[in-house]
Amino acid sequence: MIDYPSTLPCVSRVGHGASLASGIVRSPIEAGATRQRRMHEQLSHRLSLTWEMSQAALADWLPWVNAHAWDDWVRLPLPGLLASRLGVNVTPTPVRFTSDLSQELIPLAGRWFWRLGVEAEYVPTGDDLAVIPLGAWIIAGSPAAPSSPDWIIAGTPPTPSNLNRVLAGTPAAPAGWI
Repeated sequence: MIDYPSTLPCVSRVGHGASLASGIVRSPIEAGATRQRRMHEQLSHRLSLTWEMSQAALADWLPWVNAHAWDDWVRLPLPGLLASRLGVNVTPTPVRFTSDLSQELIPLAGRWFWRLGVEAEYVPTGDDLAVIPLGAWIIAGSPAAPSSPDWIIAGTPPTPSNLNRVLAGTPAAPAGWI
């Protein structure tokens, strides 16, 4: 795997998109619901990537892409699953190009500017798709008398909150209800 050079143009937000393949195989059954199962657990991503760059930038970008992007996995700074898990806008994401490159000249007041597009794939790992627990999983109380393990219980161990809700603050003055 190779890092995308920081000196080359970034992927444009215009035209960026993804299609996630669930890998579903459906088998019709004469009587009853169609049987459905997945071929793989990874939710592979087919990405539509677009770059916009000057004529000078194209002279550097195209040879580098030609040498690496179809044959190697490239860590390309992208928004998406990995970035969202890290709480950032973009993060290096391993992709490889899977289609021909489209190239379009954009007329801009006598300047030479190019829009390039390609399809790429990203195959997340099991860790990338691991379920993130929603909410905090805190057990209040004492080791001898813990609260229900599925809820956050505010209050003191002798007088915990009701077990069917999550409270912040104190039982007399909760900060919020969920």
